[in-house]
Amino acid sequence: MSPLAPEHREDLCRSGLSEDTIATLRYESIRPAAIPLRGVTSAYRLPYFNLDGSINCFARLKLFPAVSDEDGHKQKYWQPSGTAPGLYVPPLLNWATVAKNLRTTLVIAEGEKKAAAGCQAGLITAGVGGVWSWISTLDNGSRLVLPLLDDFQWPARPVLICPDSDAWREGKEQHILSGFFALAKDLQARGAFVQFVVLPDLHGAKTGLDDWLKEPGNTVEHAWPQLPRLALDHARFSVLTAWWQSWKEKQATLSAHKDRDQDAMELTESAGLYTVISVKHGVRFSFERLTEQRGGVIAEVTALLGARELLSGVDLGLKSDSGQTKLAGSLKRLAAAIPWKLLLQRACALVLKRHREGEPFVVLEPADSLHVPFIINPFIYSNHQTLWYAPGGSLKSYLALFVSLLTCHGQQHAGMSSIQAPVLYLDWELNQDTVAGRLKALRAGHPQLNQHTPHYHRCDLPLHQEVSQIASYVASHKIQLLIVDSAAMACGGDLNLPDAAIKLQRALRMIGCASLVLAHVSKSTPDGHERSAYGTVFFRELARNVWELERANDTSRLVLCQTKNNFARNHPPLGFEFNFLEGAVRVDPYDPAEEPAFEHKLPLASRIYNFLVEDGSLRAAYEIAEAVAAPLSSVKSTLSRYRRIKWQQIGENREAKWTVLRR
Repeated sequence: MSPLAPEHREDLCRSGLSEDTIATLRYESIRPAAIPLRGVTSAYRLPYFNLDGSINCFARLKLFPAVSDEDGHKQKYWQPSGTAPGLYVPPLLNWATVAKNLRTTLVIAEGEKKAAAGCQAGLITAGVGGVWSWISTLDNGSRLVLPLLDDFQWPARPVLICPDSDAWREGKEQHILSGFFALAKDLQARGAFVQFVVLPDLHGAKTGLDDWLKEPGNTVEHAWPQLPRLALDHARFSVLTAWWQSWKEKQATLSAHKDRDQDAMELTESAGLYTVISVKHGVRFSFERLTEQRGGVIAEVTALLGARELLSGVDLGLKSDSGQTKLAGSLKRLAAAIPWKLLLQRACALVLKRHREGEPFVVLEPADSLHVPFIINPFIYSNHQTLWYAPGGSLKSYLALFVSLLTCHGQQHAGMSSIQAPVLYLDWELNQDTVAGRLKALRAGHPQLNQHTPHYHRCDLPLHQEVSQIASYVASHKIQLLIVDSAAMACGGDLNLPDAAIKLQRALRMIGCASLVLAHVSKSTPDGHERSAYGTVFFRELARNVWELERANDTSRLVLCQTKNNFARNHPPLGFEFNFLEGAVRVDPYDPAEEPAFEHKLPLASRIYNFLVEDGSLRAAYEIAEAVAAPLSSVKSTLSRYRRIKWQQIGENREAKWTVLRR
C-alpha cells in the first residue's frame, strides 16, 4: 500500500478521522501516472468492503483538484466507467452482525468519509457515493438496486437517512433529496422504518455528517437525538411523494416494454444444480457448487451453445459485474453473435433469487398420522439422518455395509426389517477393493443376499464440496439410503465447531434421502458421563435418531443402544455377533443380556430382574440400587411400575422387600 500524501491525509483529517481510523480504512495515494483523468495532479483510493471486513473489487478515487464533467459539474470522485456503485460499510464495525440484527438503527450518509466519521463516533453508518449511487442500470436497461442491501434484514429496522444540510434549503428538495427519497421508499418497501435527519447549516455553510460531528458539543449521546427527524409521510415531502409515484410508474412502463422484447429464460433446479436456458439464442448455463463467500455467492458455471460446450467449471460471483463482464468477453470470442453480458446478468439474477428463496412457503395442513416410515426398522427413518457412533475397531463399517446389503434386498434378519431400496455407500475411510472384499464375504455368509449390491463412491473432498455431484447421482438413480463413512472426513473441518455438523446436515438435506452417518467417539469420557460422538454436540442434536455401538472385548459381539429418538420411545438394545468363516462372514443376532460386558447397556427393569433372579433373596430397594449401579429414585420408580408384572413386594414402606414373581 502506498503511503498517503500529506494533502490526502489532511483531507481525511478535515473529516475528523483519526490516524487509527485512516489506517483501518486502508486508503492509499495513487501514483500520478495511474490517474485516468486529465487535469488531476493527485488522487487517493477509497476501497470498498464486504460485510466480513474484506476488501471487495470496487473502489473510488478522490481527485485533486476536482475536474468538470461533461455536464459542467465539479467532479470530486471517480470510478471506472460501466461499474455499478457499491454500499460503503467502513470496517470499523462487525457489519455481518449489524446486517442480521433488526433492532440496530442504520444511518445512511452521502460519501465514504461521512460514513467513516459516523462509525468512528459510534453511529452505525453506511455510505453511498451520491444521492443516486444506490441504483444502477444494466446493459438491458433494467434497474439494479445495490446487491449488498439484500444481505441486510429489513423488517421493522430503524433507518435514518442523513443528507447534507443544503438538501433542506429552499428549492433544493427536488434536486438533492429525490435520489435519497427513492432509496427511502425502496427500504420502506422492504419493511424498514425510515426517517430523514435534518442537519442545520453551520457557520452559514453547507454541513455534512462529518462536519456536524466535529463541532464542539455535538455528541452522539445527547445532541444527535435532538436533531429533527422527518417520516416519509411528512408534509414537507408531498411534492417528492408525487414525483416518486410518477417515477415508479415510468420505471414499470419501461420494464414492461423491455420484457416484451426479451426472450424468456427458463430456470430449473435439481439437487443444487441450476440450469438456465435461453430458447431464443440456444444458450444453456449450468450453475453448480454454489457457496457463500465474502457476502456474495460463488458458483461454477458451464456454458453451452446448442450441444457445444464453450466453457466449463468457471468460478463466477453471481453479484460480480466485473466477473460477468470478463466471462462474457471470453464467450464473445467463441460466439460473437450472442449477447453474452445480457444473458449472464439475467441468468445470475435468476439463480441468485432462487438460491436465496430456499424451500417454498406453504400453508401447513394437518397430517393423517404421526407415523414416520422406516427404511430399516428400527434403525433408519425415511428421509431423516441416523447417527451411529463407536470407537475404532468396533466393526461399525462392517455392520453398516451389511445393513446396506439388507436394504438392497428388502430382507429381514437379526431383528432388522428393511424395505427394498437402492443404497449409495460414500467411503472416506477405506477404498473400493477393501469394501468389495467385505461385500463378497458377507454375501458368501448370507446367500439370500446375492442378487443386488449397493452403489459406491470413494470420496476425497468434504461432502459439502461434492454435494451437487452426489445429489444429482442420488436423484438420477433413485437412491433412498446414503451411508456416510465417516463423519470426520465428510465434514473436513474442526469437528468441535458447530459449523462442521451444520455443513454436514445442510449437505444431507440437499441430497434429500435417508442417511446413516458413522462417527467416532471422544477419546476420553469423564466419569458419570455418557459416551458421545466425537466433536460438537450438534452432531447429536441435528440427527433424529442416534445409536451407540459397542464391541465386547476380545469378541465379535456388538451391541447397539439407542440414545436418542425424535419419533418414538428408545428401542431396547440389539445384539449382533460376527462369525468370520473361511471366505465368508455371517452376522447373527444374540441377546445382549447373555454378554456380561453389556450388562450396563440393558434397560433398568432388565437389570433389576436379572439381579433378583440371580440373587434369589428378598432385597430392599436401596440394596437393588447399589447392586445395579442406578439412582435409588429410578429403582423405586421402576419397581413400582412393574409390581405384580415382573416382581412382587413383601412388606410395606421402609420394611418393603422385593423378589421376582414365581410363575
